[in-house]
Amino acid sequence: MRKLLHKSVAKVVSLGLVMALSLSGCGGGSSAGTAESAKETTASAKLASDGILDVGYSQTPDTLTVFRANTNRDAPYWPSVTEQLAIFSVDNKLEPWVAKSWSTGDNGFTYEVEINQGVTDSEGNQITAADIVWFMNKSKEMALKPIWGKLESVEQTGDYTFKVKLVSNIVGTFETFLTDTYVVSQKAFEASSDEFGTSLVSTSPYKITEFTANSIMKMELRDDYWQDYSNMPESVRPNVPVVCWHAIPEASQLGIAVETGTIDMAIRIDNSTGAQFKDNPSYTMELADGPQGWTIFFSGADTSPMAENVKLRQAVSYAIDAQGLVTGLCAGYGTPMYDAHSPLHIGANEKWKSEEYYTYDVEKAKQLVAESGYDGRTLTILCGTASFSSRLAQMVQNYLLAAGLKVELNLVDPAQMTAIRLDGTKYDMFINTIGGVYLSDAWAIRYDPAAYSTGDGTSRHDYDLAELLYKTWTPDGWTEENIDEVHVYLRDNAIAYGMVNPQNMIIWRNDIGLQNEVKEKNGYIAPASSTYEAFPMK
Repeated sequence: MRKLLHKSVAKVVSLGLVMALSLSGCGGGSSAGTAESAKETTASAKLASDGILDVGYSQTPDTLTVFRANTNRDAPYWPSVTEQLAIFSVDNKLEPWVAKSWSTGDNGFTYEVEINQGVTDSEGNQITAADIVWFMNKSKEMALKPIWGKLESVEQTGDYTFKVKLVSNIVGTFETFLTDTYVVSQKAFEASSDEFGTSLVSTSPYKITEFTANSIMKMELRDDYWQDYSNMPESVRPNVPVVCWHAIPEASQLGIAVETGTIDMAIRIDNSTGAQFKDNPSYTMELADGPQGWTIFFSGADTSPMAENVKLRQAVSYAIDAQGLVTGLCAGYGTPMYDAHSPLHIGANEKWKSEEYYTYDVEKAKQLVAESGYDGRTLTILCGTASFSSRLAQMVQNYLLAAGLKVELNLVDPAQMTAIRLDGTKYDMFINTIGGVYLSDAWAIRYDPAAYSTGDGTSRHDYDLAELLYKTWTPDGWTEENIDEVHVYLRDNAIAYGMVNPQNMIIWRNDIGLQNEVKEKNGYIAPASSTYEAFPMK
């Protein structure tokens, strides 16, 4: 259930922090010489002068390339960066975007797809089926996402039509192809000196006019967009002339940036920070159920004691106080998980909530540690450096220490995370979220031993689990019974342990004059598609 609440303002901040958050080039922020003068620079004054919607998020892209791994796949800015063949709405309905239509005549093994005519990018390149076929084939060749391993072939059948053949008719696979195929010109990509690393040419109504990796991404509306906005899915229909995304990974600084007017809106702000804004009429806080949830994945590599030791994995699961994470980490805005994946994934069963799922029991955890034969070695937890994830890792570390396990943290930045996350030899436990719309999508990313050269997403080769997964992947096999078998296997063997599902918290300043809020598929505001008094369309 989503709620709208008002939040109280945080404490007055020091000059140093204010200046650190004054991000040049995208509007927002004050360069005043005192903290008092910074406070006097109101957002409304700023908006009158620059007309830029400044949005803060934990990270912005490290590169603009369209050939990407799954890391940061559901970041809220991607739909404005590059267009896709289709997109899911807030109620999980698949809507055509650049694709005009699609159909299958063999129960999901092969699809005929037609794209819209007249699609052009910001340099005037015409997009045809050849560009889509090139992108899909190159994605398959690069194998950065497990989904591309499910593509048998793709071939052009006309100027604006092509045929996609799947390795198997896995539920949700074709839908993922539609949402993970980014529409760009082969000609423009090959002409790029750095393969769109720092400068992107796309068909999006927005053109990126300023970009600094992991820092700032400014986008402005094109005046030559290829179609009428009214024909676009509502969640990606532009209603703001200029949007600037700011990477602010530290939670308290993200809150300060909202307070000082450096940014107008914070997406997925850490709950403990966002809670400070309660009851202040100058701000609005919106809550949305988390679409992913935070899970601890155990290494399947032979080098890790976690790989074959189910009692040790169960000990870790019993040692973690999920309700304590909700209270201490999420300020009460969240729920304990009852599966390794979010209950919002299509296929999750409501009945799982009432099942026993590793209820916090430190004494049982200690007993399992003893029974596991744990030799006292130091175990490594891999996790990201963002404020929420690093605090989560620290709390998990303390819980495990209390159960008699020695644990060290390896907190890495997004680039390093992308480089090592699939290598189970680099960690014993990995704290992360998993995207996707269907459970089958999340399962493919994590547990398919054929997904990567090293095995599954943790270097595990569990073919018993794979057999259960594959049973669910056909339209006929996508049944409650088969889905439940996977759930039970993951739970009983502690392949992964779902810890906490925070509610996503979004804060915005009321002086931007939100008029109509548009939601995207994960249930929170789509900043560029909503309308505001302060940012009228020209």
